[in-house]
Amino acid sequence: MKTITIATVFLLAFPSLLWAKIPSKITLATTNWPPYTSGISPDKPGIVYEYMTEILAQHGISLRIEVYPWSRAIKMASDDNNIHGLLTAVHEEAPNLLFTTTPIMNYKVNFYTAMDNNWLYQDPRSLDSMPSPLCIILGYGYGSPIDEFIHNEANKPRLHTLTGGNAQQRLVKMLEYKRVAVIIEDELVIQSDTNNTANIRFAGTLSNSPFYAAFNPNLSWSHEIVALLNQELAKPENLQRLQHLVSEYTAEQP
Repeated sequence: MKTITIATVFLLAFPSLLWAKIPSKITLATTNWPPYTSGISPDKPGIVYEYMTEILAQHGISLRIEVYPWSRAIKMASDDNNIHGLLTAVHEEAPNLLFTTTPIMNYKVNFYTAMDNNWLYQDPRSLDSMPSPLCIILGYGYGSPIDEFIHNEANKPRLHTLTGGNAQQRLVKMLEYKRVAVIIEDELVIQSDTNNTANIRFAGTLSNSPFYAAFNPNLSWSHEIVALLNQELAKPENLQRLQHLVSEYTAEQP
């Protein structure tokens, strides 16, 4: 018991030893999701892109971020030894991965329609009267009750699913051209597409939900990197830095 106590004290005194198994370079997959994982210039690569890069750099870890269509990013994070995990995700999207328990930040999921549509989401019963089709992005987790709605086979005819790259931009275009009746997207993502926000109508909020970093559990250091990020993402100074980044990115929107 005395030996265990001494070892514990030693590790607490030199916390870097706890992360010794973590490699100096990590690669995470993501999708083009402005302003979170992508931005307007190399100097502004995205809120979470900057935030997570800075946090890991404090521990001498270089973060490489690769962008793919979302369903492919999830698959590569699960199967590809060169892709260690996902930069941002929710549990429903990749339940086989190991998630941080401390979220990176929250996102706000809204419904949007064309300007001449008066439908409004107020509660799950509103989905019964929702015009169709509802446009969704393959592999996305939207939270309850929309995930249950999407996975109900009876609702398949009421859905239009987007795959491939630039899905967020195409999502808005689909609504503008009235090829779909309703879309679901994060508030900041819609606001970042400044050329289109005047042409679509807010139709209610689904949820204000957290998202996380996720790693392939087969990595020998997966638990160590999750423990490190859980610690760092909870620090007041890092939370303050996050709020500063959010303010920077949102201030640049007209």
